[in-house]
Amino acid sequence: MNTEEIMNNYRTCCLLLIIPALCLGTAGHAGERLYKWVDADGNVQYSSRLPPEAAQREREVINDQGRVIKVYSAPKTEEEKAEARRIAGLEAKRKERARKRAIHDRSLLATYSSIEDMRNAQEGKITMVESLVQLTHSRIKSMQEHLVTLTDEAASYERSGKPLPFTLKQQIQNLRDQISHNKQFASDKESEVVEIKAQFDRDIKRYEELTSDEPQHASNRSALEIAMANPDLELDRSDRTLLTAYSSEEDLQFARNEELAGLDKEIRTAFDDLETLQRQLSKLSEAAAEYEASGKAPPETLINQMKDAIASVEQGEKVLQTRRQQKQDIERRYAADIERYRVLTASN
Repeated sequence: MNTEEIMNNYRTCCLLLIIPALCLGTAGHAGERLYKWVDADGNVQYSSRLPPEAAQREREVINDQGRVIKVYSAPKTEEEKAEARRIAGLEAKRKERARKRAIHDRSLLATYSSIEDMRNAQEGKITMVESLVQLTHSRIKSMQEHLVTLTDEAASYERSGKPLPFTLKQQIQNLRDQISHNKQFASDKESEVVEIKAQFDRDIKRYEELTSDEPQHASNRSALEIAMANPDLELDRSDRTLLTAYSSEEDLQFARNEELAGLDKEIRTAFDDLETLQRQLSKLSEAAAEYEASGKAPPETLINQMKDAIASVEQGEKVLQTRRQQKQDIERRYAADIERYRVLTASN
């Protein structure tokens, strides 16, 4: 045994003798406590009086038998408090999603009596959306034919060297905008058909789980524990947040669909509002064109109404574009999160 080991053993023996002595020394003072803590230099300290600097550290209260009767944690730093609040917020959101998923499960069981019933509902919903897509394409074709007529009229003005009337120019622009928005609407609905199929497939899988006689064997380990057990992974804070906030990939998909559902309604409302504004502008433009065709100048009030309608249409376009961009951002974010979640929870 070398010198350092001898000294370490000596200090340990001394400490074992000092603790009972301290306890016995304080036993005669009823209600007095013996505190134990580690100071800033890493040394273990004992005292019946707690100095101010020790109040900022983890400490133990020892009774007269030398047993720890209470442990006081060190006060949390602002960073630790912020992290605790963040984790609590994630847990609250997870519980809320679990509550909504339970409601969704009950709704599935109450709405459908069989898998075949669900398939029929899926087909009916897809047929309805596809009919709307066909109607939109028919509307686009009609608007394109009207645009050709107006464009030919504008060309005749240019050939004759006459200035293009403001109303005709606005009608052409408005038609082009309507065609563009309706094409985007048709594209959105075609994407919706794909999502309807995927959502029903997920719901059918869940329905089978809920109605199966076989017991569901859930893993006792959380997604975070599974990822931490994989030696090939290095988890950063975003990974830990992802694994803490969502208990499964299905949970992620449920959260995504829930977030998109409200946004889809806003997009549809914005599109309908914009269509109404564009129809109003078309009527005003046609009325102004009738004045010009008869050789009369459109009234100032009519021109002002057109200008107001143009401003409203531009604002409506901005709102619709913003909502569509928000949807794309959400879809990209969740697609990346789902892909990362698969990597993190894959078997090692």
